[in-house]
Amino acid sequence: MKWLMNLLVHSPVYPHWLAVRKTDQANEVVLRGLSGDVLEVGAGDGARKESYGKKYSAITSYLATDYSTWDDEFAKVNKDVKKFQGLGKILFGFKERIALDQVCSATNLPFESNRFDVHLSFEVLEHIDDPQKFFFEATRILKPGGRIIFSVPFLFRVHGGEPDHKMDYQRFAHGFFHRMATLNHLQLVQIYHNTGVGTTVATMVNQWLIRRIMESSILARAAFLIISPVVFFVFNVVGYIVDLAPDVRFATRFHVVYQKIDTL
Repeated sequence: MKWLMNLLVHSPVYPHWLAVRKTDQANEVVLRGLSGDVLEVGAGDGARKESYGKKYSAITSYLATDYSTWDDEFAKVNKDVKKFQGLGKILFGFKERIALDQVCSATNLPFESNRFDVHLSFEVLEHIDDPQKFFFEATRILKPGGRIIFSVPFLFRVHGGEPDHKMDYQRFAHGFFHRMATLNHLQLVQIYHNTGVGTTVATMVNQWLIRRIMESSILARAAFLIISPVVFFVFNVVGYIVDLAPDVRFATRFHVVYQKIDTL
């Protein structure tokens, strides 16, 4: 069974196949040469600490933090994963938890100034109600020349704090990235995207179908389950082909790199 799941999650039948593929490719670009003392905020399940520690041998230390342990949220996910057994892991893209190093707010970091070489966050900024304070703190704790590397969704479903979505505040584009650089003594090194309408539509449709499987009546759920492998496969493959030529106007997400150019 485990080998079959491994095969599925590395094929277009897996609903998150294209989104994960594009995200991993983008991370390869912006994280190239990751080294030194690294701080990750909004680390969630903590999985990146282990994987990046193995991948980037020049990392000296890696602190994974989040403002919550997410015990309640992970309990809900575990319940749904157990309910759907192996299918639950496929639908949710579920990964085992790794303990966080520290629970703290990304807008009030309990670390001294000029301590870290890299500040990382992935799909976090849309959940921050004060982005300027987020970047002020990120800049403060960095050594001169240190980097802020982050990804944010652009054309992506509302999410965070379900069912009311009270933890999803905004989406960001190029003007915002330039403005934050100016306000926080940062050099904007790179705004990277490798997606367009193909990945965006595939992600939206596949996530919509997952919700229908989770939330519909038993008969409707069975029907959605039957058609889902074909739908996932078609939209992932077509989306991949379309986004061989990415289009910034319809990007699913952006990956951004800043460099600290002086002290505050």
